[in-house]
Amino acid sequence: MLQEMKKQLRDNLNKARESGKLTAHEVYEITRRSVSESTQRLKGGAKDLREITKEAVSASVEVLVEANDASEEKVSAALHGAVDGVKEIESQVMESSKRELSKARTLLHGEQDKLAEGLSEALEGAKDAAGNFNDAVKKDIDNALSDIKLKSANLLGLTKETVKEAVKKATESGSNIEATVEKVTRDATAKAMSEARFSSARVREISETVLSAAVEAAEEVGSHVSKTASSAAEGVRQGLGDSVEFTRDSIAKAGTGVKEFAAEDLKETREDLEAVGDLFVEVLRKVADKSGRTAGDVLHELADDAKKAGSSLREKAIAASHTAADQLKAFGSEALEKTEKVSGKAAHTLKDEAKELSERMLAVAKGAATGMWQGAKSAYHKDNEKED
Repeated sequence: MLQEMKKQLRDNLNKARESGKLTAHEVYEITRRSVSESTQRLKGGAKDLREITKEAVSASVEVLVEANDASEEKVSAALHGAVDGVKEIESQVMESSKRELSKARTLLHGEQDKLAEGLSEALEGAKDAAGNFNDAVKKDIDNALSDIKLKSANLLGLTKETVKEAVKKATESGSNIEATVEKVTRDATAKAMSEARFSSARVREISETVLSAAVEAAEEVGSHVSKTASSAAEGVRQGLGDSVEFTRDSIAKAGTGVKEFAAEDLKETREDLEAVGDLFVEVLRKVADKSGRTAGDVLHELADDAKKAGSSLREKAIAASHTAADQLKAFGSEALEKTEKVSGKAAHTLKDEAKELSERMLAVAKGAATGMWQGAKSAYHKDNEKED
């Protein structure tokens, strides 16, 4: 099966190259489809996912190297395509299990762990493939791998340690601390929230995780605690705002008959959106109470301000809530199939991986790297929208 996949993958990439259409987007699509089809036929377990990803990445990058076209963008596209191909099928399997076993919630955690395990093995397979190429290409593969891990950090259980390491490095550097910490915490919050359906439980859990990590980092370093606490709070607030806006857009695009939002989900989401402002204040106070005096005073003051006055986060949440209410009216009494996105995270984390990701997170936050290849992400979501 692997040889058949590699041959088909190489043939499709070469055809696109010969016709002058081998763009990064096309590299992503060809690799994603090939891995998705192979994964769908897979009868084994996570170890087979590792081999599929390894061979797919090797074949794709080999074609690019042979064509003297192994740019960072196209190598990154191949990586994202291979990993998204695995995630696509694994997520479908998990969603199917959730629908069939809706009354057995405990079994869902096993499926979530399988998704995380499958993703981990896919990433290891891609890492194995990197050893087949020269240092320049290997570096591009490593960067793309780090970007993919950042995109799924919460699923992999790496959010807190990654943020903590990045903030430590930022405070130790002593330069541009506030802007860097704000960017790190904003990105971490928004990306973690994007891994599953918007909910009050996720708002509370993720915002507390990110804010606590930043404050703990500054307190452990012993400097810039006040700046870090204030900037981290602002970063989390903005990250939640980004998530609220994304949720609002998703609701607005989900017309009657679209499975993305079931009527019951919309009711829950609307209530959760209305509560997000108060939840943010609650998290500020909770982290303040378990922090040192300096950070605690800053966070309590910010909580007081957020409670007294209206904020852009509350305004965004209210607007999104109104959109959900309008959509509920459009749905009427129609029963739509419930299709929640994958939530939860793996329990195990590796400290060294968190350190590796923190360096990439910091580089992206400071503008020293381009970050994740956006074309791959948009193409993947576009493909999913078509399926819906």
